[in-house]
Amino acid sequence: MNIEFTAADGYVLKGQIIAAQKPKAAVLLNPGTATKTSFYIPFAQFLAEQGYSVMLWNYRGFCESRTQSIKHSDIQFSDIGIKDIPAAISKAKEVFADLPLYCVGHSAGGQQIGLAENCNELQGMVGLAVSTGYYSTMPKAYRAQAHLFFKVIAPISNALFGYVKAEKLNLMEDLPPKLAKQWGQFCSRKDFFFDPKFAKQTPELANYRTFNFPVHVFTADDDEISTDLNTKRLWKHIKSTQPIEFTRYKAAEMPKKAVGHFGYFRKANQQIWQDVVAKLNEFDAR
Repeated sequence: MNIEFTAADGYVLKGQIIAAQKPKAAVLLNPGTATKTSFYIPFAQFLAEQGYSVMLWNYRGFCESRTQSIKHSDIQFSDIGIKDIPAAISKAKEVFADLPLYCVGHSAGGQQIGLAENCNELQGMVGLAVSTGYYSTMPKAYRAQAHLFFKVIAPISNALFGYVKAEKLNLMEDLPPKLAKQWGQFCSRKDFFFDPKFAKQTPELANYRTFNFPVHVFTADDDEISTDLNTKRLWKHIKSTQPIEFTRYKAAEMPKKAVGHFGYFRKANQQIWQDVVAKLNEFDAR
């Protein structure tokens, strides 16, 4: 079932409901930045088979929520957490009114959860590849690619076209110009948006010190972005009254000997899917 809902500033967002036959709880599935919504459908269907109805959606300017031109748009990277995720939580609470609501967040979809003023309406979160995106802690080859993209390709594309034509380069979905710039600025700092340069402009960061729900974060040792240091640098800023726990996979022990930043959602790594459901079940049993 397709759905649409509106953020507080009037921006229309879109998604879909993948319903379980006999749901015991619901999951808000937050994608990574500039990642096609369709990429997550097999995983969402798996969750539904395990009794978790899913709301799968995307952020303003991306995929089905790209409801207007992104050329010269004012969309910022932090709008994901400050504007879009709060609206998605409210919509999920409306649709799944009688069910506990959990979040599964990939990358920015978990990273920005604390920017949402209503994040404590969640009963728990499972994060996959949720860390800072600090360039200098990435593997050298990937670090060079990131620098090339944010410091050369993105500015040139913005100057020529008014947005970042990333899709034609097979990199990711196209990016609004200000979103790409802010994202790159965050990635240049060890503490990402917790860096003092940005923190004083973002009062919503205070929410990260007052989580009232359990969290489990899955990462992999071959993840180019969520390295061990980047993971620790994000989560050192976050406090909850409930446990915050971590699992780090060894890629060499996985079926394809690889996970990376996106492999958590590939069918070859269904052991990860089962581990996610196990954590959701633990949350549901509390």
